[in-house]
Amino acid sequence: MNGLYFIVLSNPFQQLWSLTKITSSAPPGWRELIEVARWAPTIHNLQPHQVKIISENEAELFYNPERLLAVEDPESIFTTVALGVFIEHLSIAAAPFGYKVIIDRIHNPVSTQSTKTTLFATLRLVSTQEKEELNKALIFERRTSRTDYNGDSLNKNTIQRLEKEAQKFGQDFFYSKDKEIVDFVVNLNEETLFEDLASKPTRDELDRLFRYSKKEAKTHKDGLWTKCMGFSGRLTKSIFRNHNRWTKGLRKKLLKKYYMSTFKGTSTICWFGGQFNNSADWIQSGRMFARNWLIMTDESAYIHPFGSLITNVNANKKIIDKLTTPENSKKIWMIFRAGYSKIPTRSFRLSTNQIVIKA
Repeated sequence: MNGLYFIVLSNPFQQLWSLTKITSSAPPGWRELIEVARWAPTIHNLQPHQVKIISENEAELFYNPERLLAVEDPESIFTTVALGVFIEHLSIAAAPFGYKVIIDRIHNPVSTQSTKTTLFATLRLVSTQEKEELNKALIFERRTSRTDYNGDSLNKNTIQRLEKEAQKFGQDFFYSKDKEIVDFVVNLNEETLFEDLASKPTRDELDRLFRYSKKEAKTHKDGLWTKCMGFSGRLTKSIFRNHNRWTKGLRKKLLKKYYMSTFKGTSTICWFGGQFNNSADWIQSGRMFARNWLIMTDESAYIHPFGSLITNVNANKKIIDKLTTPENSKKIWMIFRAGYSKIPTRSFRLSTNQIVIKA
């Protein structure tokens, strides 16, 4: 094994920070790329992606149906977006070697009806002369921050970078620092959360995904670790398994107050609009979102996606009525708050061995 590859594999978190561009006629190994890309964000940290290595240039991207959301994402739209995020992370990881990852073919849409690990797309490593502006070290730095922010709005340079990157994918980036809009979105997110929690199927699905202790999170290496959500494990477990206790009276008021306190200092709301009608659109949206999230990281900013404002029908209608919407049949498909906070806790991730499908 090449000495550099050994360093990357044995100590990626320390050595990749200073890794410079490598000139090589041979493509990097898929496992090395996965070792980096496995830190990509996925919906509820489910990590549905699995990879079968076909050759040094070709790999097949599968999804695990046990890692889908039949209730919250029944058409697997945001699971597909997450697959796009993962693909873009693979490509960014390949850039220092002079390569990028492209999609040869998307096979069938992701389906919650699948009963076995299912092929989604064929990927290919191709050499490129394109300059990659994003350092793959950003992938290790990236976090989701669900805690309180410091009150500072996104700066002008950050906004310009986000607008420019979105345009490369034919998408529109919108933002607002207007207190009325910020308060509207934050309050609607809180209202929608409690509406969703009133649904037993939703609660049951989320309860299966929550990791209520560090031991659970470290054992499963997936799902929603309560420490990353800004809630105590004991409280969260009670909310999901003794829900009636939290639906009225003082407990409900205290819970809402506690939840809303985590949004203190929010001063910028952002959203993306683009073509969002099929698997190809969702993949492209994911690739764009991956890059913009890493741009945020490069600017020392954090984000907190509000997925339920898109998936909840009532909330989505209110969003469309209130926010600036894109033209030319584009749709608002992602809303998030952005700002600056203390460094959030990192979620655990599946290992490369768990992601790679053995031949």
